[in-house]
Amino acid sequence: MKKIILFLFSFILVSAHGQTPKPIDKSADKLLNTISKRYKNFKTMKADFVYGIESKADKIVEKQKGTLLVKGNKFKLDIAGQLIICNNQTLWTYSKEVNEVQVNKYNPKENAIRLDDIFTMYGKGFLYKIAEELREGNKEIAIVELTPKDKKKNYHKIKLTIDKTNQTILKSVVYDKNGTVHTYTITNQFPNVKLEDKTFEFDAAKYPKVEVIDLR
Repeated sequence: MKKIILFLFSFILVSAHGQTPKPIDKSADKLLNTISKRYKNFKTMKADFVYGIESKADKIVEKQKGTLLVKGNKFKLDIAGQLIICNNQTLWTYSKEVNEVQVNKYNPKENAIRLDDIFTMYGKGFLYKIAEELREGNKEIAIVELTPKDKKKNYHKIKLTIDKTNQTILKSVVYDKNGTVHTYTITNQFPNVKLEDKTFEFDAAKYPKVEVIDLR
């Protein structure tokens, strides 16, 4: 289950590559472009989130808290007892439960989590429209619905909750074709935080008796 959670979070961040289709909603196109430009100006990012999964067929309802740090092509993801660290050359996957870390060569084509992808890829490879607009307190909220052009994807729809007032993405909901629903709620976003390069290196000295499995 832990590996599934990691895969799903990575998947939502980096899977939506491709050429941008002609939008079916000019308002949605303008909104997504505004959001994209804002996030692409960030040099670093810290995001706290809650990942939820619900499957009526499998009778699953679960939630996990996580944190993502990104600096250029380097990232650190902490979720569900796993710590995934990458310095753009090496990928470390640490399991807290068994105190074990696997070390692999980093393949950006397979594993990339780039700062300019985070929260900005949603205009790529999708048709999109504003499904709903509402007000919460002083905030103007828009619900943007995205449908993938590639019908081979294992999901058929994504819904983004966007705070138009602060130009931030608050939530992503992914609807799988098998009926499973994945929800990513961003609880905190901190752009341009100070992140040292050593943050993206696994320091075995901090994990006494850790078992290192080097697969490079």
